[in-house]
This record gives sequence, C-alpha cells and structure tokens, in this order.
Amino acid sequence: MKRALCAVTVLVTLLAGGCGIPAESDVTILGEGPSSGVSVDDDGAPPPQAARQATDDLEAFADNYLEAAAGDPETALDRVKAFQAPGLAGRFPTGNDIKVIRETERPLYSPGDAEITFIVQVVGTLRANGVLQPADTTSSATRYKLRIGSVAGQDGLFVLDAPQAMLMTDEALASFYLRRTIYWWNNENTSLVPDLRYMPRSVPTVQQPTTILGWLTGSPAPWLADAVNSLPTGTQATDNVPAITNDTLEIRLNDKAVPQGADPNALDRLRRQLQWSMQPVPRTMAISIGHNEPERVTDGEFFDSNPAYHLADEPERFAILGGGIRRLKNSPHADDAVPVLKPAANRNIASAAMSASPTRAYAAVVTGPADQRRLRVAEAPVGEQADLKEVGGLSGALGTPVWAQVPIGGEPARAIGLITMNGVVHTFGATGARAQRVEWQGDPGPVSALSVAPDGHRVAVVSGGRLYRAALNTSGDGITLGLPEEVLPPTLKAVTAVAWSSEDYLVVAGARRDGRYAVLDVTVDGALSTVRLEDIGAEQVTYLAAYPSNPVNGTERSSSESYVAGDAAWDVLSAPDEITPGHLAGPPVPPQSDAVPTAPFFLD
Repeated sequence: MKRALCAVTVLVTLLAGGCGIPAESDVTILGEGPSSGVSVDDDGAPPPQAARQATDDLEAFADNYLEAAAGDPETALDRVKAFQAPGLAGRFPTGNDIKVIRETERPLYSPGDAEITFIVQVVGTLRANGVLQPADTTSSATRYKLRIGSVAGQDGLFVLDAPQAMLMTDEALASFYLRRTIYWWNNENTSLVPDLRYMPRSVPTVQQPTTILGWLTGSPAPWLADAVNSLPTGTQATDNVPAITNDTLEIRLNDKAVPQGADPNALDRLRRQLQWSMQPVPRTMAISIGHNEPERVTDGEFFDSNPAYHLADEPERFAILGGGIRRLKNSPHADDAVPVLKPAANRNIASAAMSASPTRAYAAVVTGPADQRRLRVAEAPVGEQADLKEVGGLSGALGTPVWAQVPIGGEPARAIGLITMNGVVHTFGATGARAQRVEWQGDPGPVSALSVAPDGHRVAVVSGGRLYRAALNTSGDGITLGLPEEVLPPTLKAVTAVAWSSEDYLVVAGARRDGRYAVLDVTVDGALSTVRLEDIGAEQVTYLAAYPSNPVNGTERSSSESYVAGDAAWDVLSAPDEITPGHLAGPPVPPQSDAVPTAPFFLD
C-alpha cells in the first residue's frame, strides 16, 4: 500500500535515527492524530476515493482497494465488488461489516508478481451502526493476500482473489470517518455514558442528525449494554430529522419513545440525551412524540447530565513526598490545605485518590509499609476535614485506589471506589465499610493497573501486559464488571499503565519491541492512536495519571498527564519533565533529603 508504506517508512527511519527503534519496528502513523472534536455541522469532505481504473500500479491499486469499503455502509459492498473480477465478486459474502486492519510490517511484494501479502494486526470490525468492535483475537501478525491481474476483454486491473471479507486500513478509518460520541443513560438514570461511533464523512451535514438518531433508536455498543439503558423498545423516528431552521432542531419519534405511564422525567431525560448526542445543538429543540404537539425547549440546561462536563479547565494536582501528600505549585489552590485529610493523618501514604462533588470531597489513601498496606477513606464537606477510617477486607498487595463514582448530592454512602488486592478488583465506599470483591465474568487475570472514565461506568485495566476495557454495572445487588474486551494499542509489545485521557481516549504506557518505553493516546476501541512520548527510556512505567479533558472544551486529549518510571515522577509534555521537590507547595525540602515526589494524582 503505497501511501501507508511511505508514511511508515519515513517514521521508522526518523525514529531509528533519533531514539533507537529498529527498522523492523511496528510503529505506525495513523493520520494526524485526534482532531479537536467534530460536530454535526462539520462539513469537511472526505478525501476522494479512487476508481478501479485509476492506476495500473499494483501497490497503488491494492491501496485503493483497501479504501473502497470506507463510507456509506449501505453501498460499501458495491464499492468493493467494483474492484473485483466477476468470479470473485460472485462468490463474495454479503453484509456491510468491515474488518479494520493495521499494517505491522511492510507488505511482501516482488515487482512483476501478481500477489501482495500484507502482515497486519486485526483491529476490529466496523459495523453499519458506527460501532467498532475490537477483534476477539490477540494475534498481532495476521497475513492477508491479494492477487491482482487483468480480466480478458476488460480494461485495467482487477482483484482476482482476496480474503472473504471487506477490509479497510486504520488510515482509511481516520481519513474517511468522523469520530462521534452518542450517549445513553446509566441503569439508574442518574447520568449519561458515552459511546464512541464512526460516521462516514460522506454523510451530508443535513443528514448527520438523522444518522445519529438512527444510532440512538438502535442499541448501545455491546460492551456497554449491561450498564446503560436503551430507548424504550420499539422507539423509532417517524421521519428524517429536517434541516435546522430558525435555530430549531425538530425530532419526531413514535409514541413508544415515551410510553403511557412512563416516569414523568422520561421526556426530559430524552431531551438531554439528544442534546448531548447531537452536539452542538441550536438554541431550541422541538421533540414530537406520536401525535402530541412538539415539546419545545429553548436554552434548556443539559450539560450537567454528563459528569465529564464538571471537569475543570485546570485541575488541582498532588504528589506524594516522603509519605505525605503535597500540592503542586503550578495548580489551583496551591496554598490551600490538602483536601479532607487532617494534618496528623497525612503521613505514611504510598498512594492516594481524591474526588469531589460540588458539596463534598472524598479521599482514599493506601498507608503503611509495603508488607502491611491498608486502605483508609474519609469524606467531608468541601473545605472541611475528617478522620480516616480503615476499610476492612483488604490485605496483601494493594494497588492505587480510584474513585469511580461520587454522588452529586450529599449522599456519601453512594460513593464507589475501586482498588486491586493481589491483582483482584475490589470495591469500597467512603464510610469505611468492608471492601467487596467485584464479580467479573471472563476475568482476564491479575490486574496491574486500572482507571475509570469520568462517567464512572467505563473501566480500562491492564492484565498480563494487555489492555482491556469493561463496563462497571452498579445497579444490581452487587457491583460487577462486564465481559472484558481487549484493546490493541499499536507499537507496544506490552502495556504497563493506563489512564483516561478524555471521554473517548486512553493514555497508555508500555514497552516497545526494543524494550524501551513510550506513551500513547489511544481511542477506547484501540483503532486510532497518537504517540505522545515516543521514547522515555528503558525504565518501566509503573503508573499513569491523567485529568481527562472536558468534552465541551474542544479537545479530545488531556493536557495533564503524568507517569512514574523507576523512582521518579514525570509530566507528559512535549518531552518528559521530571516532577522535583521544587515543584511542590509547602515547606521546602531540606537540601540533604533524598526524598523525591512520586504517585502524582489529580482531584477529579
């Protein structure tokens, strides 16, 4: 594939000279990386798709073939078959699923030969509803062959033989699709949960709301299904969404959308779900249910239905020095006391997590020597302090705690935290009650790192050097995790740490094939990535922290990410920037002290 090969070759050449990546590395360029967000009024046209007769060069022809499926899923099969010889097209399977692949090595091709072999990683399957389902295989080296040649009596090249599936490269996914996020209410109907989708850029601007509405009247992505609510069974649009007129978006649904006897708040929840999913929305939304008159809302509040909206533009930052939590000088409220903890309790701390609602703050700290770790928690009104309470039921090797959910109101008993004990995920609360094991069907094995998205229901974990995602279900008698799905970040031989960078992106760290470490931003489905730090040395990254970007601020990735490698903590900037004692607020560190900051974290 000529264009992809050029990009890969250039990058490998540059990296091989600059930081020691060998020429056979699987580093891959995925376009220009995350955009600054795409809205329904995005009118960026897709790049042109070449016709079969556009070239007689076999490599360029193969490249064009692996772009043909991109675009409108209803006509994808026709575009692919247009490249195929009649014999192949006649036996090619029907359907509109597209297998997305990522090159890991240069294709095998000899000039004059009619066959090209691609060595790829199967990223997943792109469904017609915009869901990219990660591959269920861990293989990183799958071979696909294309045989290309002529057909008697017809001009130009044809695909004579090919895998029996529509194939598309990750580069084509990045170029021909918009990343869109739709939202579902969680099972408790208390907040919205994001669901990443891919919309063909070929969909005209005026038709994009209709496409989004079609997704919402369908099903959530399979991995979220147990943690969120679909729209009521049978909900359908009664017409296409008309063009926005007089700054009004009109949506017409059948009477199944809000059935008789429904919760009186159902229509308001539907309105908020639509407003978040259709971002940005005009001033007025008019929703017609069945034969009822449209319900109009002008400048209606909806942002607070998504917990990520409350993320600050600049987070409060902390690190641990000599067993005590310190604020960082360059973060807000640097001169304030550490939240929640009384000064006498701020000692012997190995790791910590802090979170806050508008009214209350929460702390979870792991204390004690390595062989006697204990988890302690506290909560208090914002600006006040409280005593730590030990959480029972935990002993052995404790990981770093995280707050998954904290209630917006004054109900601290509903706060939910997660922590690993001996590699097994447990849940804890803010009251000091005994920790409970999180039931997890398909548990991938000992968990070495975990992170929870701002919505509190999507979890990323590292186990055995592999990255997984799963949904956290908190609506039943116990707290459970859904079936894990492996996410395949490019270029990394083993993943060692993960954190959420935004609603749709993870920041991951791990070892490359040469044993050196890198930091990447990766979509939650593993399809697209951007190298954040390509070479940070040979020390293993054991910990990552990130403050996710707010989905309404126009960025798709966090600007606040930190990691720990060896005994040092670093900020992820254009280059690694070590966090030193001089960066910390509070009393100066004596010059003779050898204490260094570690375990950086954010008030989330």
